[in-house]
Amino acid sequence: MRILGPETPDDRELREWFESQERGNIERLETGAQTIIQLVTGLYGVLFAVLALSDQPAYLQNPVVRWAGTAGVCAFFASLIAAMLVALPRRISYQKDNLTEMHQQYRRLQGRKATLLRAAQIVFLFGTACLIAVILAILWSL
Repeated sequence: MRILGPETPDDRELREWFESQERGNIERLETGAQTIIQLVTGLYGVLFAVLALSDQPAYLQNPVVRWAGTAGVCAFFASLIAAMLVALPRRISYQKDNLTEMHQQYRRLQGRKATLLRAAQIVFLFGTACLIAVILAILWSL
C-alpha cells in the first residue's frame, strides 16, 4: 500500500474503478432481485404444473411429493417477497450537508439490499431443490 507520493495513473485508474463499482452496486442488487422475481414466477408455473392441483393425480399421494411440493411453494413465495423488498423503493432521510450521515445511510441501504438479496437467493435455491425432489419422486414412482 502506497502512503506517500503523488497518485500514479495506475493508482488513479484503480481508485476510479472502485468508485464506479460502488456507484453501480445498488443497481446491480436491484437487477439481481428482478431476476429472482422473474425466475420465481416462471418456476411457480412449472411447480404448479407438476403438482397439477386441479386433477389430483395419483402421485400426489406420495409423501415426498406432498412435502417437497409444499416446501417448494413456500420457499418460492418467501424468495419472491425478499426479492421484492430489494427492488421496492424506500424513503431515506438524511442531512444534505452531512457527508458522514449520507455515507452511513448509503452503507445501511446497501447492506439491507445485499442481505435481502442473499436471503432471496438461498431460499430460491432451496425451492429449486424442492422442485427437483418433486420431479424425481414423480419419475421414480411411475
